[in-house]
Amino acid sequence: MCYKTVESKRNKELAEIMKMNRNDHEMEVQPSYNINAFSNPSIHIIAQDEPDYITTATWGLVPFWGQRDPATFLAKNNYTLNARGEDFWETKSYKPYVQEGRCVMLFDGFYEPHTIYQKDKKKPLKQPYFCYIPEDGKDFNDRKQLQIGGIYSKVGGEYYVTLVTTEANDLFAKIHNAKKRMPLVLDDKLVKEWIAPNQSKSVIDDLVRDGFTSQQMHAHAVTNDIYKTDFLRDGKENIEPVAQLEKII
Repeated sequence: MCYKTVESKRNKELAEIMKMNRNDHEMEVQPSYNINAFSNPSIHIIAQDEPDYITTATWGLVPFWGQRDPATFLAKNNYTLNARGEDFWETKSYKPYVQEGRCVMLFDGFYEPHTIYQKDKKKPLKQPYFCYIPEDGKDFNDRKQLQIGGIYSKVGGEYYVTLVTTEANDLFAKIHNAKKRMPLVLDDKLVKEWIAPNQSKSVIDDLVRDGFTSQQMHAHAVTNDIYKTDFLRDGKENIEPVAQLEKII
């Protein structure tokens, strides 16, 4: 599952890259190399009901039974940060929002854990990998914008989102080897289909299953500090490569 991401661009820069407008009421989202879903941060999205704008949302979908007090719901519940795309039609928290509450979440990278099982030790090691798409001919310092499938609820005009995951491809099955999942990084040609209104269930299911980007994703091991609960640094040093503890790619 995906709970740690990177967005290194400020609102204005991101809007210029995406060639889109910004909503006048949106709050400024600070660039960070350590976005932690469990803190319910503000992030950038493009929502189905406002497809011509980049706006801000809180990471953590609030289902209908929590909407009287979203802050209290999110403080007590962290299970709406990721949604399994294969299951969201049957999941009570997400089912009411799948048809007309889809969005894309805008990041330029994310972290996934690789699990290393050790003989004679009950607890395995976890090594995070930074995952991204480099600009043509460049490295991890120059990254393309990722558009990741999401679902949102809306409370008092504010968006609350969950990130959609799908079955891992060959690369992510090696990286996220414990659960074999990956975020639904949408192919550029399919983003409009994902947020188009009145899509059928079959089209949405096809996008979950086959909509992953055709561009080659890259990944490298980074500091394990990123998964420490008291690690707050959000600078570029977080994505610097380190040695792999186990050779996988």
